[in-house]
Amino acid sequence: MQAHAAAPEADLLTKAAAGNAVAVRALLDGYGPAVYGFLYPRVGGAPVAEDLVQETFIEAVRSSSTFRGESSLKTWLCAIARRRLIRHYEAERRAAVLRAGLTAVPNHDDSRDDDVERRDEVTRALGTLPPLHRQVLVLKYLDDRSVEEIAGELGRSRVQVQSLLQRARAALRQALGDDDD
Repeated sequence: MQAHAAAPEADLLTKAAAGNAVAVRALLDGYGPAVYGFLYPRVGGAPVAEDLVQETFIEAVRSSSTFRGESSLKTWLCAIARRRLIRHYEAERRAAVLRAGLTAVPNHDDSRDDDVERRDEVTRALGTLPPLHRQVLVLKYLDDRSVEEIAGELGRSRVQVQSLLQRARAALRQALGDDDD
């Protein structure tokens, strides 16, 4: 049954890669919102998420022949998006080292009565954090990864990751203006 579901997805991807405008539009309309929804909370801003979505679809079209249909097209696209996100974090970390004296001013929204507004506020605050802090928070709380898994991915010890998480949480609280401890 999954082969039947994968065949139309593979066909759509193949046609989009061949330059079929209708297939490209269907691919973007059908899967763009899911990829954007995956990326947006992990990068803390619409422009970066939009750029990563574009990079994801470009990479997907270029590597369309590698889609075997063993997972859904959405899952495959999100895996590509995750790799683009990792590259983005690495580039951000390198850029942060170069700008080592600059800090961003967090954007506060005092309205806390609406969950959507609070989520947006957290996303904006997350975007003001140093790339490494943002990455460990995303891996821990959005991707639900263990400290050991994060340590393996970042090439750091468990203790270093725990320390990073503690500093990242403190920085996020500060960016949100929640320093009532």
